[in-house]
Amino acid sequence: MGKLILCSGKRTDRPYVLPGSGVRIYSIEELCYYIYNNIYFIDEAMFSASLIDWIEKELCLSDRAKKLEALKKQGADLKTLITVVLCSADYYTEDEIKKLLAVVDEIRTMSPARRRYLKANSYLKRKQFSEAAAEYESLLASEDAIKLDPKSYGDVLHNLAIAKLHIYGPGKACELFMQAYERNRNPESLRQYLYTLWLCKDRQTFYEKREEYNVDQETGRNIRLKLEQLADEAMFCKDMNELRILRSLHETGKSEEFMEKCEQIIDRWINEIRTT
Repeated sequence: MGKLILCSGKRTDRPYVLPGSGVRIYSIEELCYYIYNNIYFIDEAMFSASLIDWIEKELCLSDRAKKLEALKKQGADLKTLITVVLCSADYYTEDEIKKLLAVVDEIRTMSPARRRYLKANSYLKRKQFSEAAAEYESLLASEDAIKLDPKSYGDVLHNLAIAKLHIYGPGKACELFMQAYERNRNPESLRQYLYTLWLCKDRQTFYEKREEYNVDQETGRNIRLKLEQLADEAMFCKDMNELRILRSLHETGKSEEFMEKCEQIIDRWINEIRTT
């Protein structure tokens, strides 16, 4: 699951694959961890017959599985189902469980738009940028978006811009940051808009918008200097050096060496993601 989890219960060789996320769960501790750290994604449907069957047969927690099955038939609420699972292991303390259940209560009182927004934010926080962008866009296209005040609508646009920035680059994010600032008047949205304008090399619009939004010259200068500094640092970083090597191998027609170098870089990136 990407984190070191100390398991005192049984760890199966046949993981349960969570629908939607595709996350593989191997122990009751990992299931507890997933629920605790993905609470905005959890609903009653997660506690399906297949999950309960897996808990019984693979984790050998038959009593716990039977209790979950009985509660499901009785129409138990989400808090009860979560409590049963979290109390199946000693991974979280009683106080931690109570705090999580308080979050569940808070989620219940939220508007649908707020819940969807927080769900998208969870994707963004975990750097699942495509999933985050899809959730933000779905919210903006829904009837729930009508109920958002200008600031909240702008905040959704701002976070969508961040997701798009990581997926497609500054070109796709630039307009979204501007639209966000027009609504939420958040200085951070304006700052990111100016950053992306500069990265897109749209100098004329950069200076025009700086004047239009009354950005003082010192702030504009600091934005330019910051990006120039980052560009200089990027030129000498390890990844940039490897990309230069790749370009050289490609341009000189060394296809086998090019592919081998690509595989090395991709493997390193995968290992870095798995250990974060």
